[in-house]
Amino acid sequence: MSKIWSFMIVVSIVVAFFTGYTENVITNIMESGQNAIENIFSLIAMTCFWSGIFNIFENTSAIEKFGNFFKRFIYKIFNKKELSKKSVEYMSMNISTNIIGVGNASTVNGIKAMEELQKENPIKSLPNDNITTFVLINTASLQLIPTSMIAMRALYGSKNPSEIIVPVWIVTIIALIIGLISIKILNKKM
Repeated sequence: MSKIWSFMIVVSIVVAFFTGYTENVITNIMESGQNAIENIFSLIAMTCFWSGIFNIFENTSAIEKFGNFFKRFIYKIFNKKELSKKSVEYMSMNISTNIIGVGNASTVNGIKAMEELQKENPIKSLPNDNITTFVLINTASLQLIPTSMIAMRALYGSKNPSEIIVPVWIVTIIALIIGLISIKILNKKM
């Protein structure tokens, strides 16, 4: 893939040189670089803010209580026989932080949950039902407040950056339900 992108960039620069648009290419490269740096700083600020909120939740044990709520959910959709207490703990923390919208903070718990699920997996070379279900839940990324997307919309001048909340809920819930049904159907056929 890097060869394709490199080829496209070189061809674009050569074409710009021969058609007399090199000044535009250089200007666009500089503007794009500047925009990328500005976006990074804005997203870092948003991540710091939500990480601070997450730390407050951790210190007040709100995340733990929220995670305990999801343990019941985990026991209903996952194969209980192949779950350890550690994997359930990591999965509930991962799911709860994802739902709150602190995806960066949930990554560590997600990785630890996957490691625990792999330890419990009888066939190490193939993912079991629990692993595929956990990946699906993380991919669907159900969030109460999609903070990253709201921040990006605000960054680019949206008049109402939070108007996407309800559509995001609808889409992620539908994706999650269809995914869970698909996993159950496909795993029964195998």
